[in-house]
Amino acid sequence: MSLFYGWKISGLALLGNFLLQGGALYGMNAFMEPLCAQNGWTRMDVNMGLGVAALIAQIAMPISAAIAAKISLRLLMGLGALIGGLATCAMGLTGNIHVFTFYLIVVWVSSQFCGGVVGNALMSNWFSHYRGVAFGVANSGTSLSGVILPMICLVLINHYSLKTAFLAVGLTTCLLAPLSWIIVRRSPAVLHLHADGRKHDPRQPKGIPRRAYFAELVRRPACWFIGCSFGLALMCASGILSQLKPRYVDLGLESYTAMLLASVSAGCGTAAKYFWGWACDRWTPILAARAIMLCCLFSMAVLFLPPSVWSLALFGVLFTCGSGGLWVVLPALTAYYFGAQRFLAVYKFIAVFILLRCLGFPIMGLSHEYFNNYLAADVAFMLALGAAFAMTMLLRESRAAEKRAHPRHHKK
Repeated sequence: MSLFYGWKISGLALLGNFLLQGGALYGMNAFMEPLCAQNGWTRMDVNMGLGVAALIAQIAMPISAAIAAKISLRLLMGLGALIGGLATCAMGLTGNIHVFTFYLIVVWVSSQFCGGVVGNALMSNWFSHYRGVAFGVANSGTSLSGVILPMICLVLINHYSLKTAFLAVGLTTCLLAPLSWIIVRRSPAVLHLHADGRKHDPRQPKGIPRRAYFAELVRRPACWFIGCSFGLALMCASGILSQLKPRYVDLGLESYTAMLLASVSAGCGTAAKYFWGWACDRWTPILAARAIMLCCLFSMAVLFLPPSVWSLALFGVLFTCGSGGLWVVLPALTAYYFGAQRFLAVYKFIAVFILLRCLGFPIMGLSHEYFNNYLAADVAFMLALGAAFAMTMLLRESRAAEKRAHPRHHKK
């Protein structure tokens, strides 16, 4: 039996997230200290650059969703790979923090097209019953990047230079451009196929309008609860995961040991993406959202244990297992609660709240700048995660658009 074509597109989205989103986020575990040492920057400088880049990327998220609704998705994937790859190469050629931040912005915005929003739109089009797992596979590229990419970059930096490391990642990313043009198709209907590789299209729930209007979404509390809760959770995840290795080094671990520990943690996050996708299909995305917020919150408590290799390893594994699934549960929850036909319109609206994510980087930078540690940031993140969990408790299964259509809810 041949592999369903949708899984090939999911694999391509995985590679895009691996090189662009993963490179911009997890790659900083390898680049942060060498960038500061070579260019005379502080961690606050780099974190502010990350914060600005993340802010612009999140502003671009609803814009990219609007563009994706009207323009060829394979063209967008290809352009995202090419432009993002060239910007990654350029990041290693400048010693000016402002120019570096500009290139970083281009990389983050490109990640919305090669993977990101476009990848999620494709998964929503190509899958129905296995949508959660498809989101998990596509978005696992970000965490998988944390397993492999920072260690490779660290070796390239130590044996060659920062420039070489950036060039290697950037040129590899450019190769995804022709691959995207060859593989990507907007929906199964283009190839005379059906969602999930089945013999017919899934039955759509009755009474759900195909379009979503801004005025309507503003009045829906669920939009605010979902957007704010995931915005706060992603704020915590982005700040912490971008600097796991520097945190470990600050607490006394040797550079390669710290990077290995961060890579192992990211590996657990990769596996967790599949688990959270499965959880969305097996339970409901609402229950998965509540569980993931609790997992992130409780893992933060481990940071208050006496620092050691084992306590740091435990924190890294638990936190990445939770936070690694946020980008899986969010699109699955959006499609489940509002209906797959309205996914891009609602996702575009919810994306505005994900701007909160950008605050994670300056919070980390300010904590290190004024206290020479990340304790203040950790306390702020725990409060944010508590608020995020409270908001998921306000979502109601009875109001989900696809509740009755969800196959797992029917008794056999």
